[in-house]
Amino acid sequence: MPGHHHRSSGLKQTNKRNKRSKASKRSVTRAAGGKVEGRRAQFKQHLLAHNKADRRHIQQQKRDAKRQELIRRKRGLDGGPAPPRIVGIISLGESASIEEKLRSLIVDQADRVTRTFDGNSNSTITAKYDIHKKDGNLTILTNSSAFRSHYHSDNENDAAVMAALDLCRVCDMILFVVDGNEENQNGGFVGMSIGGDEGSLGTNKTNSATSNWDHMISERGDRILAAVKGQGLPRVATVLARTKNEEDPGDDHMTTQSAKSIRRANLKRRTDLKKYISRFATTEFGVDNDKTIEVNLVESLTDGVMEEDGGAAIDPEDHAKKTLAAALVRTLCTISASPSKWVSQVPRAYVLSDRHLYDPEKQELVLTGYVRGSVPFDSNAAIHVPNLGTFGCKSVSRAKLPHVHSKVETTEDVIEVNPMNREALDMFATPDALDGEQNLIGFDEQDEEEFDEGIEQAEEKGSGFARPAGWSDYQSAWLDAVDEDGINADFDHGELAKELNKKSSDSLPPNSMDLDDANRISAEERKALEEQRRKEQQEHQEFPDEVQVNEDEKARDRFARYRSLKSFRKSPWDPKENLPDSYAAIYHFSSFKATQQAVMSEMKDTAKAATLCNGSFWDGSNKTIDPSGDAVMDGSEKDDDDDVLKGCVPSGSYITLTLEGVKSEDYGTVAPSALLSAVTLLPHENKVSVLHMGLSHGHNCNVSPDKPVKSKDVLTFRCGWRTWKGRPIFSQNNLNCDKHKFERFLPQTGSFFAASVFGPVTYTPCPILVFRTLNGKRELVATGSVINADADRIVVKRIILTGYPVRVHKRFATVKYMFYNPEDVKWFKPAGLVTKHGLNGKIEDCVGEHGTMKCLFNAPIKQHDTVCLPLYKRVYPKFEGAQSVGEDEGTIRSMKARDCSMMVK
Repeated sequence: MPGHHHRSSGLKQTNKRNKRSKASKRSVTRAAGGKVEGRRAQFKQHLLAHNKADRRHIQQQKRDAKRQELIRRKRGLDGGPAPPRIVGIISLGESASIEEKLRSLIVDQADRVTRTFDGNSNSTITAKYDIHKKDGNLTILTNSSAFRSHYHSDNENDAAVMAALDLCRVCDMILFVVDGNEENQNGGFVGMSIGGDEGSLGTNKTNSATSNWDHMISERGDRILAAVKGQGLPRVATVLARTKNEEDPGDDHMTTQSAKSIRRANLKRRTDLKKYISRFATTEFGVDNDKTIEVNLVESLTDGVMEEDGGAAIDPEDHAKKTLAAALVRTLCTISASPSKWVSQVPRAYVLSDRHLYDPEKQELVLTGYVRGSVPFDSNAAIHVPNLGTFGCKSVSRAKLPHVHSKVETTEDVIEVNPMNREALDMFATPDALDGEQNLIGFDEQDEEEFDEGIEQAEEKGSGFARPAGWSDYQSAWLDAVDEDGINADFDHGELAKELNKKSSDSLPPNSMDLDDANRISAEERKALEEQRRKEQQEHQEFPDEVQVNEDEKARDRFARYRSLKSFRKSPWDPKENLPDSYAAIYHFSSFKATQQAVMSEMKDTAKAATLCNGSFWDGSNKTIDPSGDAVMDGSEKDDDDDVLKGCVPSGSYITLTLEGVKSEDYGTVAPSALLSAVTLLPHENKVSVLHMGLSHGHNCNVSPDKPVKSKDVLTFRCGWRTWKGRPIFSQNNLNCDKHKFERFLPQTGSFFAASVFGPVTYTPCPILVFRTLNGKRELVATGSVINADADRIVVKRIILTGYPVRVHKRFATVKYMFYNPEDVKWFKPAGLVTKHGLNGKIEDCVGEHGTMKCLFNAPIKQHDTVCLPLYKRVYPKFEGAQSVGEDEGTIRSMKARDCSMMVK
């Protein structure tokens, strides 16, 4: 019927609604399509639970907290004035004299200049700018004068690179200076050619001219950039300096262009040069550090005022120079700057000395400077002085500020350090096996008992004769798997294994000589060694891990230390099995991650207690303020915070630090004009263990392809504040396996790998720079960061014995040229075989007397396939050696394998 509409009656069924407020977890996961909700989204959902006013209050509280934290850092923990901001100047051109010119320009603009301690040769220069109030304190350092004298034996470029690394560690801001008038080696100045050729800017060919500006960044500058970027940079600004006036056309200049066109070309050159420097800063340092500043370093011939007709006129050139200089100073004082992240985020306090004095009779070194860092300076911790060594603190006293003249006399606050409470300086463990001492960190007594019980059970299960080194329990069954009929009186019953298990430090393979040892041989022998290494690398790239057995040698003798694994990822390997003698002198961690978390949690509590303290660090009556600011708790109520801050000095204090035990021969390598820095080491950081690093060989590393880097070569490791030498082993970093494949040579450009070396324990994050000294030149080999310190990390070396099927019948094959005697076939009979086409097999029997064997595979084998027998052996890093290293080899003394002594600088 037209106009009729159906209407529901009261008898319609209505289903009960689901009581769940939202869908099930499974449906939510299915609807998300595999997308995992991030922490930021969860945080937003948490905020949505509040109303608009509450959310506004929460954000306001966070802003106030950040503002108070910034004010606290500027004032210092003890309530005094903030330490001066350290600004470093590094030249990227050929000449380093531009650094002193720029520092003179900045210092000339200051209202007060303080040369601490009457301008001593090793003092710093602090400039005060009253217009910027509390932010107007700057300490200006240059790369050519601050730490340069520590490397007086290196060549100029190497010394500049190492000094720049030291400078970037302590600075809050770095100025990279580019000379805009740098001379082109091809001739003339860029853009100043006359006649309208392709290199001239007057022809409007900007791309051609821009390509010619690459000479402004010299080879020395490229090496500095590669090194400091690998270590980590503080706040960066790029300075474009003009050191020469642009010549105006005059009557004495022969030119075919008009004066107007030459001025236009000069103006266009300056504009394009600014764009080039801006792109350079963005490319090298990122969008957060692309600040570019232009300055004029041309010496003025006038005083800036010219008298004409009884009136005063301002020189435009001099006025522009002062304007640019004032803009530079304003940027340095007001810009947000902080040290590198690995310096500011890790709770280590450090001191940059304004002056250092040495007493040879008492063997004491006195440093004076500001305490910097996010935590107080702990006088009981081990103090490391880069380029000198690690020492203990004798006393810490409050020093008088050199640039503050106060009528109120300050009290002599001195902290005398008790040697019993001080961190031990022993780097190596000397456990007494008779007393049950062990070099373990983080192990419980229950773990040690279980470990001892496992050793006793293994000894009870041991067989009656010796096994080859590196063999486990299940592999000892290989000896039983040999047919008893084939055993005669001449067969070895463990005598060979006993001889192989004897460790002899004097016996080395004939090809174990590295390039560092080659410094003591003739030039012809060195050239032959480099050619041999080049051939080995080419063979390794073409046939990786393949080893050939000669006809006159026995494979069972040569590879007695190797074992076969059914599965590289799943087969067990005991990390405590057959460790070398050097592992008895290093420290072993139960869990490095847990140890680091405990140390960082302790330092976090110390920083929190220092923040709540009312600045009374020096006396015993510490007063702590409640975070709300209402209640005040007197120091008479002793709690844990008093013990945490005992012996600590607040950050921002100006102190005099006395170190004892500094030998005269060590201090003799320090130049009087060089600056020194001192950093506190965290617990266990002065102990030696096996340090693992994640490295990469990038395009910025300058390693010659004709001289490859081999595992166990002597390399220099620059790890954060410390430097040492060692013989590392390279390996793959397998994330889903407890075993890591050994790499014979340093991997090619662009690949990531791991390096294991004996070194001091270092907590993450910490950058790593690896150098190699070759022909008197220091080369940057790889860059990366610390992974952990773990002596139980298993690095396995793989070798592959290859044979070729000479007769094939379905799944059976007769294989030759892998072994050359039947005893070797019987020895390796329990091992599994693989082929390059992906088949698995085993050795069935020996055929004949020349090493031919019959093999069975899991699928039909082809005639052109190759049969492989993989064998594995655990490898370990080595110490650098007993010979001492001179100053031209870096900042390391020696690392001896016999008595396990190491000097880390």
